[in-house]
Amino acid sequence: MNGVNRRDFVKCAGAAAGFAVTAGVSPFTYAQNSRVVVGCVGVGGQGCFHLRVGLAGTPDIHIAAVCDVWAPSQKAAMPLARLANAKQQLAEGEKPTADQIAAAEALPKPNVYYDYREMLEKETLDGVIIASPLLTHAPITLAALDAGKYVFCEKTLVSTVEEGRAVVTKCHDTRKWVQVGHQRRYNPKYNLAMGLVYDKGTIGRVTHITAQWHRNSQWRRPTPTDYVLNDEEKKFITDLEKHTNWRIYADCSGGLYTELATHQTDIANWFLKAVPSRVYSSAGLDYWKDGRTTDDNIGMMYEYDIRRGDPGFIQIKSPTTLMDDSLANRSYTVRFQYSSILSNAKRGCRELIEGNLGTLDLSEADCVVYGEGVTAVKTEKVSAEELSKKTASGRTPYPEALKKGYSLMADRTDLLDPDAYQFQAFAEGVRTGKPPRNNQMVGFTTAITAIAAIQSRTEGRPVTIDPAWYAFDFEVPSFYDHDASWVQQAPQPA
Repeated sequence: MNGVNRRDFVKCAGAAAGFAVTAGVSPFTYAQNSRVVVGCVGVGGQGCFHLRVGLAGTPDIHIAAVCDVWAPSQKAAMPLARLANAKQQLAEGEKPTADQIAAAEALPKPNVYYDYREMLEKETLDGVIIASPLLTHAPITLAALDAGKYVFCEKTLVSTVEEGRAVVTKCHDTRKWVQVGHQRRYNPKYNLAMGLVYDKGTIGRVTHITAQWHRNSQWRRPTPTDYVLNDEEKKFITDLEKHTNWRIYADCSGGLYTELATHQTDIANWFLKAVPSRVYSSAGLDYWKDGRTTDDNIGMMYEYDIRRGDPGFIQIKSPTTLMDDSLANRSYTVRFQYSSILSNAKRGCRELIEGNLGTLDLSEADCVVYGEGVTAVKTEKVSAEELSKKTASGRTPYPEALKKGYSLMADRTDLLDPDAYQFQAFAEGVRTGKPPRNNQMVGFTTAITAIAAIQSRTEGRPVTIDPAWYAFDFEVPSFYDHDASWVQQAPQPA
């Protein structure tokens, strides 16, 4: 099933036709130099973010090469790659100091390529970091796996079910894995929240999930009007506007469905430990009348059928005498409502994990837990010391704090950016061969949420997601694991 129109592949995505690369599996270079050696394909906005933050924050990774089909991206990435190799992190827009520049310039310069196939043929790499446009993800990933490399690929992993099955199968055949850039899977606050749901039972059974990503922005990048493509660029780019703004053209991207929504449909899959059974989506291009062809507002309703014995099934006590526990603990359906818009930014990006005992209000900045039955919405930040004090009755004041909302890890200033955590996990996975938490099955099952929603929007009807899409006749890694250790690092109810 096609989730995105595949025509104009080269024009939109700047990818060369064909992707079969035959190369033997070389001995890991980290055995020689103590670092995992990678090549970075796609060093635009997201690729440079990884260079500044995640890769610079991972001592065990060395960048040997960068590859991009546009020379200005190469030029912008090179100093960041050298700083990353010198392990000098930079915030966006921050200029390096003289000492940082000196440390970076003392190291060899990464090699630069236009064609990822040439990079794979010439470089001795342990892994490939892919942050290129959506339609190039599957070809580059498959080529890298064929070349014996581990892969980090930005989300959304694939644009069709067929591509997803091909990637998962290739991982099995090559005994490699793909890590996908769903970085919330390495965010301490999200792992804490998963622990509260499954290890502590803090909010009871998850009954609904509500999420949004609202912006008030054009979502368009400026395209230089006087830029002249060089001979190498002309091999890959025939339309500079579409190359620059591929996210907003339907023949290049799934738009909000693939570029924003999958951040949070991934959260729903994770917190329910399931793939949705059905989705209905409605969307439109109603505000930004500027030549784009992807929607500027989307809404989805997903239904997850949870059955006894499923990993995400949560048993509860019967809430009424009118039914016994056996009735309360039959199969149930959880509904997940999602919206993304580009004309209003109120409440921004967040997820509500709603249970019968409480709610988790999640964002990349915070994890706030609320007790159920309370209408107050103001967040009260309570210190761990204050929380640990006993009342006269010998109980902690945690339930009282929950009435206004209890902000967990609010005072933790020692936490790294999740991008650093996920690349540290990538390096460790290369060393051990163990699939990371956000592996190829995470990427594929999340991509399915976008593929099915796009089909629903196109056809104007609910779409049933067939479990056969993501079923394989070989063992695949889990798509719902979490790091339970974070639960022990935050104050808990008595």
